[in-house]
Amino acid sequence: MNFNLNTNKVVMDMVQASSDALQTGGTQAVQYATHEYAQFIADIEHVQKMAEEGTITNEVAQALVDQHKLSMQAVFLTVEGLGVVMVQNAINAALNVLKGALGTALGDMIKGLKFTL
Repeated sequence: MNFNLNTNKVVMDMVQASSDALQTGGTQAVQYATHEYAQFIADIEHVQKMAEEGTITNEVAQALVDQHKLSMQAVFLTVEGLGVVMVQNAINAALNVLKGALGTALGDMIKGLKFTL
């Protein structure tokens, strides 16, 4: 079975497809992180104001800041999970390009392949 592929073009198309998927995921992660940073700053400002007004003690203020830091850590663990999804999406996009190229190059002979992508 002869594949008759323009390997360079297929590789470049695969790179572009995976790059697009990574860029989309990166944009989503940046938006998520930007929101979390802004929220964290607002929370810390609120804790500082309460401490300055004397409505909470310095110890309580520190405990609240520590809780907000843990909350931010949880959010960024979610972003890390989004990164794993991003990578899988990039791989899937590249494989879809390859499947299409193989289908075009092989036509009906693709049914004779001994593997699946």
